[in-house]
Amino acid sequence: MTNIGLTQPNRTSHRIPWLMGLGYILVFLLLDWASYIRPFQGLNITPWNPQPALAVALLLLNRRWLWIVWVSLITAELVVRGNPADWLVVLTSTAALSLVYAAIAHSLTTRMDRALALATQRDLLWFTGIVVTGALLSGVVYITAFSVAGLGPSGPTYEPIVRYWIGDAVGLIVLLPMLLVVMDPLRRATLVETLKSRQWWAVAVLTCLLLWVVFGPGGQDHFKYFYLLFVPVVWASAKLGVPGAVLASGLTQLGLIFAVQSVPNEDLTVFELQVLMAAVTMTGLLLGVAVDERTRAAAELRGSLRMAAAGQMAAALAHELSQPLTALSNYAQACQMLVTDAPGLQPDHRDQLVEVMQRMVDDANRAGNVIKRLRDFFRTGSTHLHLASPTAIVEEAVQVHLRRADALKLRMESQIQDNLPMVWMDPIQIAVVLRNLVTNAIDSAAATRNGDLVVIRACVTDGELLIEVRDNGPGVGTARLQTLFEAGPSDKPGGMGVGLSICRAIVEAHGGRLWAEPGSEGCFRFTLPVESENHSEVKNA
Repeated sequence: MTNIGLTQPNRTSHRIPWLMGLGYILVFLLLDWASYIRPFQGLNITPWNPQPALAVALLLLNRRWLWIVWVSLITAELVVRGNPADWLVVLTSTAALSLVYAAIAHSLTTRMDRALALATQRDLLWFTGIVVTGALLSGVVYITAFSVAGLGPSGPTYEPIVRYWIGDAVGLIVLLPMLLVVMDPLRRATLVETLKSRQWWAVAVLTCLLLWVVFGPGGQDHFKYFYLLFVPVVWASAKLGVPGAVLASGLTQLGLIFAVQSVPNEDLTVFELQVLMAAVTMTGLLLGVAVDERTRAAAELRGSLRMAAAGQMAAALAHELSQPLTALSNYAQACQMLVTDAPGLQPDHRDQLVEVMQRMVDDANRAGNVIKRLRDFFRTGSTHLHLASPTAIVEEAVQVHLRRADALKLRMESQIQDNLPMVWMDPIQIAVVLRNLVTNAIDSAAATRNGDLVVIRACVTDGELLIEVRDNGPGVGTARLQTLFEAGPSDKPGGMGVGLSICRAIVEAHGGRLWAEPGSEGCFRFTLPVESENHSEVKNA
């Protein structure tokens, strides 16, 4: 698995970023103050608790920040609720809550597919089960700590536990998906685009209008119309997917909190409304995830169809070009023989002609091999793996593109780690991938006024061969990452739009990965596994 749309911490991330920690505590206190309404019997039991979602999100970023979560809980007890009656109970209960939040974050990390936040129905079901169970555990731990110290609520303990459970569960279900979307680079880019769309603003206007209808003048008698709030959430989810669902649910929750503060009603009614709010949010998330899954499936189907068309075309080209390429190679070899025996040629001219003819033979054979290997790959997905030198492939790619780069006044550099190991690969297919990436880098650098450099880097990291192609042309925006490797319309005149998708398919067939790094400059990377065991000379995959 990869990440939940989060960036893996680098070596410097072990040092606490104090600014982020301080900002987290301030936001935590703000949420705690804003949600501290109608506390049950003077305890920290409110209809809606968004703070646990913030704590879990922080621990998803880095579990080493557990102590910041504990400090924020203690600070909230002092600032929002005043001097505690028993410091030991406060320290114990907040420490236990911190551990529960850490357990929720760990469970989400291990159970959910971390490539994309809330990508599948399975992820959403795991998410719901984990946060609901964690909220119940939080309620049990918190109420038990106060009850043991003799500071618990009067009457049976199950009622405060249920209320605490509902408050935490609603806060986690409503706010945590939004935080996951914000932390995921792909989801975040989609969220920004959603906020710019007219459909979202239409949904927002409808949500505000319906909130006024339900909770407006005489709203205490209109709670039976709460089901109307399903309409904008379902609309946003169906049209905008998960980003629309979390935005619509968040806006509805804010309106609900404002209405509860403005309209007098019983505490029991407030908790009932929060249960309905959880149902609204879950409905939106279920629909949004289904819409996103359908959209990705349709994109994958279109890509598969284009790949199949490319495979058929490659097979047809291989059939049509195999004989001309063979004939070209034979003619060049015949010319070599004629030149060798031709009288009257100066030795220097004869050697030059022989060298040119040999290049024709080599290029014709190389073109034939490339077409044949691509045809085999498209037909059966097979690769012919050999122990090959990555250094030779990188150097060949530089040499092939050097003349074009010089014509465009670009500098090409290769940074190759010393003593790179031999790697099992299909050299022809990997060369196709590298040439495609270098060609794209040259095109990108040449398209901008300040672009003048293309760098190919090869090294071994974490037991894998890493090859990076970087240029100082325009980079890849985060919004394009999700569809960058899908077969589709090409940005280049005359392009088919299948180059990167074919490259990724080839790399993945070798057991590697191909991805683009977002940023102001172009950067594509792919990895291949490095095996230390001794194998036979050739193997097919």
